[in-house]
Parts: sequence; structure tokens; C-alpha cells
Amino acid sequence: MIKNKKFYKVANFNLNDFKEIINPIADLALAKGKDIFLVGGSIRDILLNRIPNDFDFAITGSGIEFARELAKKIKGTFVLLSKSDDEARVVKNNVIYDFNGIDTKQIYNDLLRRDFTINALAIDLKKTTTIIDYFNGIQHLKAKKIIPVSKNSLKLDPLRILRAFRLALELNFQLSPKIFRLAQEISLVDVAAERIQYELLRICEHPKSYIHIKQLYKLNFLSQIFPLAKALLDDKNLINHSLRTYKMVEYLVSKRSFFSQFSQAFDEYFSNFPYRRALLKITGLLHDIAKPHTEFMGTDGNVHFYGHDNLGAKIVQRLAIEKLRLSRKQTKMLKTLIANHMRLHLLATAPELTDRAIRRFFRDLDDEYFGLMILTYADGYATAKKTDHLKRTIIRMMQLKESDEKKKQIKRLITGDDLIALKYKPGPIFKVILQELEEKQLEGEITTKEQGIEYVKKKFPL
Repeated sequence: MIKNKKFYKVANFNLNDFKEIINPIADLALAKGKDIFLVGGSIRDILLNRIPNDFDFAITGSGIEFARELAKKIKGTFVLLSKSDDEARVVKNNVIYDFNGIDTKQIYNDLLRRDFTINALAIDLKKTTTIIDYFNGIQHLKAKKIIPVSKNSLKLDPLRILRAFRLALELNFQLSPKIFRLAQEISLVDVAAERIQYELLRICEHPKSYIHIKQLYKLNFLSQIFPLAKALLDDKNLINHSLRTYKMVEYLVSKRSFFSQFSQAFDEYFSNFPYRRALLKITGLLHDIAKPHTEFMGTDGNVHFYGHDNLGAKIVQRLAIEKLRLSRKQTKMLKTLIANHMRLHLLATAPELTDRAIRRFFRDLDDEYFGLMILTYADGYATAKKTDHLKRTIIRMMQLKESDEKKKQIKRLITGDDLIALKYKPGPIFKVILQELEEKQLEGEITTKEQGIEYVKKKFPL
């Protein structure tokens, strides 16, 4: 029980806009004689005029059993979150309802275990016009500050350090100095990779994440998130370059940069799948991950890192799968970009850049060509702030690509059906053959179907 009632604060509040969500839950709870409270981030969001899509509830008795009954009543999906913590979830029409059982009618203990004061708010659904606020959460909302509920807040769940950074970005709030002090006592080593991935991608996706990534590095959390990058993170010169690359990628993907002129390619690239901006920034941070492992002094007296691109791709693939639990497509993106991150540098500094080399670049990179251009530009800027040669090269490449796209409207001389007729077995090789034939057709080296068939027989014998 709380003896000092001065910690109980109220404010005018209206849940009318959320009746369809709240009422069925409140009615079921009250019909069973239970006390139920709306708690946490949904109250925060409503106070900030943000529309929440997930709602947390604390209920006397079993949270799991109540969630089961609610799922049946509203025909939602039941998800068990934690049997030991008596937590369960119901999902219906993309809205998430989380339930936690509390042992007594005292809501204070439930709010005390929460992460930040702005999330330690509750509403008794019997009295929906007042907010229970023991920890000055409403005051901190007005001040735009993220402050831990207690000195144990981060220890209870170390992932909360990442959540603090994410909330600071998404809400445009300031982090309390207490968070940085408490952060020194926690570790992310035992936190589930999937949970880290969720917070990390949301942090990196934000257009102003650089300063927070730098802070996470200073707090030694990047080495816990990316353990296979420890050698990179421990090398002052390399990590400074990597952070500069991250910062430039962040600027370039904001669509207020050199790449804004390629609006169609820009929009197509970043609309393909979620968190592509975040993943591209992470690639900028980790593109030199293998340099410490490949460094050697050549006979010319210069330091070289031969093979750091291919080795780096292998390391990052392992990191993406084992430590971040990224999807297959996301992992492939990181691996492809890091394996090829020197390629455009070489093209831009070559004595002669041929159309054939450009077309091969687009063919090999496929839908990652645009991300590689951004990464290369950022890498070049972070190295010496010299990008004029890259700009000229990228513009020429994009012009050739646009020209080729227009030419592609002409009918292909050879199709997949033709290859089947030649007894080729359908598979990945079809794409290789047809792309190469298309390139030859664009270059004018093949002008008839007969020439195309002869080329296939000679270049790709059965």
C-alpha cells in the first residue's frame, strides 16, 4: 500500500475515441469482478496526440487466462508472452492488446516495475477521467524528458537502454543523465537477438539517429550488439571512419542530397522492404569490419587490406544471422553491399570506364545497385571528402541505365521459350543467359535471332 498520497496525481483525460477497443475489455473484466487498468505507452501516446496501435492492461488475477477469454470473445489471436510473468497478448485487426496479471488491487507495484516515468501511467477503467501518476510522468511528458522510474529500471530489462534511445528519437525527447549513469551497470549479452534487432532497426531508421549511435558506441553497447565487429570498434581510426560513413549515409538517404536527382530509382529502392535505410546505415558502419583481419604492410611500404571486402561479407552474414536474426533478404542485402563496396571505387578511378563494365555492374548488383552507389559515395566522403569523381561516374552510369531502359522496350530476340527449345533446363542460368543476350543486343553485337542462338550455343554449351 502507498501511504503518501501526494504521489497520486490526476488529470483530465478522454478515451471516447477508443471506445471500440477499450469497452469490450472493460466490460469483460468488470463482469468477472476484476479490477483492470490501462497502463503504459498508449496513455503517453494519447496525451501526445499520437494514435497508439498497442494497448497494455494490468488486471487482477491471471492475465493469461483473461487474454484467452478475450481472444475467444472478440475472435482475436492469442499469443503467450511469458508464463512466469503472467503476460499474454491478443491481436485483432492489427491492434495489439497486452495483459499482465497483478496479485493485488494495488497498481503501484505494476507501475514501479515499468521502464520510464512517461510510461508509468495508468487509468482505472472504472474511472476513465483520471490518470494515476505516481512518478511525475505527466510532468516529464510536458518537459519532453525520458527518466527511469527507479534505479533498478534498466536492470529489470537491459533492453530498455535501446528503448530509451528509440523513444528519444521517435518522440523528440531528451534522455535523462540518470540513463547514462545506470547504463554503465547493465549488459545486453543475455538479451534475445530478436528484441535487440527490433529496437536497433527502429533507431537506425530514424533520420537523426547518428548522434544516438555514437552515444551507444561510447557506452560500449555497439560491441555487445555487434560482437564480431570488436576489432573494428576497438580501432580508433577505423571506427571514426565508420561512424563518418554512417553519418553520410544518413544524410544521403534523406532525399535532400546528390541522390535526390534520381527520384525514381530512389523511391523504388527504399520502398522494396522495411528498414532499408536502417540496413544501409548499418552497412556503412560495418563495411570495413574485416580490415583489422586483413591488414599487412606491402613491399611498397604502404598498408593494404586485400580481400577485406569478401571476408567482411562473410563476417557480416554470420553477424546478421546469429546475432541480429535478420531475414534472408535483409542478410543478403548486407552481404552483397559489403562484398562489393570497393567495386564502384575501382570503376570511378579506372583509366577507362566502358559501357560494358557499367552494364555488368548493374547486372551483378541487381536491385542493390542504388544502395551500393550511396554506400560508395558515403565511404569516399568519409575517407577524404573527395566525391567529384564519384559524382561524375554515378551520373554517367545512371544516364546509360536510363538509355538502356528505353531501348529495352524493343522486343527481345531470344526468350525463355527459345532456350527451352534448345534443351536448356529452366533455372537461374536463364536469367544469366537472357541478361547477357540483352546486353549484346543493346550493344548491337547481336541483331538477329539466329546470331543470338549461335552465341548461346557457343558461350553456354550444354
